[in-house]
Amino acid sequence: MSVTVELISQHSGDKDHLAMTGGTLSPDKAARTDGAASLRLDYAFFPVATFDPGQSDEAARRLFSGIHSLEHALASPEGGDLRAGIAERAGEESIGKRLIDMSPYIPGLLDADGKSELTIGFRSTFVSDGEGIPLQVLADAYADSVRRIREHFVRGNAVPFATPESCGQYDLHSAQAAIELIDAIDPSAPIQESSTAAGTNELYVCDLRLVKPRLPEALEQQVLDVPGGHLISQAIEGSAALSAGNFGCSTGEYLVVANPDGLDRDALLNKAHVAIAETLLGLAAYDGENLLRQAAASDARFSLDHIERYRPEVHRAARAAM
Repeated sequence: MSVTVELISQHSGDKDHLAMTGGTLSPDKAARTDGAASLRLDYAFFPVATFDPGQSDEAARRLFSGIHSLEHALASPEGGDLRAGIAERAGEESIGKRLIDMSPYIPGLLDADGKSELTIGFRSTFVSDGEGIPLQVLADAYADSVRRIREHFVRGNAVPFATPESCGQYDLHSAQAAIELIDAIDPSAPIQESSTAAGTNELYVCDLRLVKPRLPEALEQQVLDVPGGHLISQAIEGSAALSAGNFGCSTGEYLVVANPDGLDRDALLNKAHVAIAETLLGLAAYDGENLLRQAAASDARFSLDHIERYRPEVHRAARAAM
């Protein structure tokens, strides 16, 4: 048995972000096995820095600008190209393609009190048929990528995909902040591993655009609060999909949607989108004092406005199910 990962749309950096709306869910990739056994998602979390919810807006912006820049560089041949590094280390090109997401991640947000420090880093999502990639291969490839990214930025090169056309929050980048984060990484920090059975031999990696990407020079245009967006992502993962990885650009997230019932793709994604809207409705109802939850509630309402405008049938179905 083997796993195949097929690109059915475009990589995020190749899409025209100026033409995108919010409130949409579209497939980017499909992963399948050629046998009856189920797919599995293997996760590895690489810690990078500490996030203090009480830190100044300026400090938070610098942190998230550095993380966002690292995210772009990890996906780019101009930077670290983690997929290529994995393929090289594993000695097989198809192995690199099984890395279906490498997104910024803040563990434990759903249980956070809104005041305590949290760890932010990157979580890899690797699709397998039961035989996962050795952690050492992934860890070595990640370390190589980070070293190449630092060299890329130190030479004065630009952050990849950092234009309005290719990034939903093009103004949240800083090569210097990324270098500072790299230099402060603790190489002895443990990598956290976990796995989830997909319960199916077919799944889709989807682009969930919660809000409209930022237009050129429209710096006043609202996008998602960064930690608020991460909290929404983890809530969606717990209720509407198998895996979610928050975009650093704060306009959406990658979403892994399993297909255990063998549904038509459009029917499957419509079902998932309704479940996502139900989750947003639940988050939007929060009226407590937790600042992270407040930010997520505000962003959930903002995201629901986009769904109501661009996918009104999804919005109606979600409200009817509540």
